[in-house]
Amino acid sequence: MTIEMEDFLYELKSHAEHTHTFKDAFERLSPEEQEKVAALAPSGKAMPAQEHQVIIDWLKQMRQQYDTTQ
Repeated sequence: MTIEMEDFLYELKSHAEHTHTFKDAFERLSPEEQEKVAALAPSGKAMPAQEHQVIIDWLKQMRQQYDTTQ
């Protein structure tokens, strides 16, 4: 694996951790606040729980492809 790919995997893992924190913060909002956030989100922007799942799935696929458990 190249150094560049190792760097990418490291950053993807960091991004997954960040989206988890972001998801948790969103989930602590009241239902009304969550609705306001969703209404003001950019068009087509996934909500934090969905965004986090997409990144987690991507990270799992990358780890399987490169046989790593970092």
